[in-house]
Amino acid sequence: MKIAHISDTHLGRRPRQTRSGIVNQEVRPLEDDFYSAWIKFVNEIVDKARNRPDVILHCGDFFDTPAGYDPSPPPEYARKVAAMTFRQLYDANIPLIIIDGNHGRYMEYRSSTLSVFPVAFDNIHLFTHYDTRDSLRIQQPLFIDINNLNLRVITHPSIESRALSTLGMQPVYKNWIHLQNNSISPDLINIAMAHGMIENSTLHEDFLKGNYQYIALGDDHRMRKVTDRAWYSGSTELWNFNEINTEKGYLMVELEQGKASPRITTKKIQSDRNIIFDTIEIYPEDTNLQIIKRVTDTFDVHGLNTRYEYSTAARVKIILKGKKTYGSSFNIGEIESALRKLALDSNDYNIVEFILDRPDYPEYTKQEDIGQSLVDNIEFLIEDPEKEFKEYVTALRNKDLEKQNLDPNLLAKIFAKVLNRSSEKTNDTSAVKRGNN
Repeated sequence: MKIAHISDTHLGRRPRQTRSGIVNQEVRPLEDDFYSAWIKFVNEIVDKARNRPDVILHCGDFFDTPAGYDPSPPPEYARKVAAMTFRQLYDANIPLIIIDGNHGRYMEYRSSTLSVFPVAFDNIHLFTHYDTRDSLRIQQPLFIDINNLNLRVITHPSIESRALSTLGMQPVYKNWIHLQNNSISPDLINIAMAHGMIENSTLHEDFLKGNYQYIALGDDHRMRKVTDRAWYSGSTELWNFNEINTEKGYLMVELEQGKASPRITTKKIQSDRNIIFDTIEIYPEDTNLQIIKRVTDTFDVHGLNTRYEYSTAARVKIILKGKKTYGSSFNIGEIESALRKLALDSNDYNIVEFILDRPDYPEYTKQEDIGQSLVDNIEFLIEDPEKEFKEYVTALRNKDLEKQNLDPNLLAKIFAKVLNRSSEKTNDTSAVKRGNN
């Protein structure tokens, strides 16, 4: 049996620090890179002819939004790309099993952003976040049998196991994992798929102990082997610069019944876009112009001093490293503003995304910087801010609340409101304002 294992495609992803405007009146800058990676995958799979996979496993985060506290639905173009490519897979008669990740699903609705597609294409089998909740609540396994392939796929869509732990439901979750692992059929090829990580408590470690022939994992954007039978396929496109040294692509998995270990082949999805990540030292005696020149000289070294052309424009992150002493002659805020104008507003440099990671000197830390940093660091970690903040303070600060006569419900509402305002303000700012990613 041949399996294509892919995950974290994040269709609709819109990096923030990019040039303004809309590309071809359809997408935001860099948004189409995520579409292109998925389209390349589908075309490769369909064009294989005799060597096509028997089934595709997508391990979550198909769309990028909604996510965390961002309720935005996927862009319409993302839905269009999904429909076109799902049609290709339908015409090629290739089953697609897909699970919800922590991105691309609504928090308050039972429907998934993908719910319409199994209705339109009967080769698509979807397992949602709410399927996990229901399965956990009634303690029933969550799987699908594809009889013509002699295959059983046991699924674990994304779940907030941190919240489960806070609510004291960890034993229930652990029992469900054991129930899943004990649902293996001796007459079938048994595969598991999950979206989560043991490291951040979004996947129980016992899930990897099941006697599956292969475990397809998503959430970690690094393509990596966990065990001989368990792999993360990684993401298909650079989501942020923390992934600069990670290979992007998918996995081809070959299984033979009766053989203990699968045969794994990594498949790279090559991006045509140049990625620049560099560090520049700055000194107290520097002036604004000296630092700006040092950065633009770095642009020149990397061959970016050519006219802007979107299809080949680079994604650039520069880290400024150094200390500022009293009386230093440079102003980091003015330097940042000038560099963003050069990189993103002019046609003098072939740059589409520019991130300046600068030291946060207190006298130049702006209020919007604080809000941006707060949102960037938590928007994809906190699923339900009001609920999780209340759980946190009541679990760890209950005595302090009682002493100070503070209402945890009111505190939780204030916390969520602050996050919402920060998120709205950040989304409305222009690309010249600083953010982490």
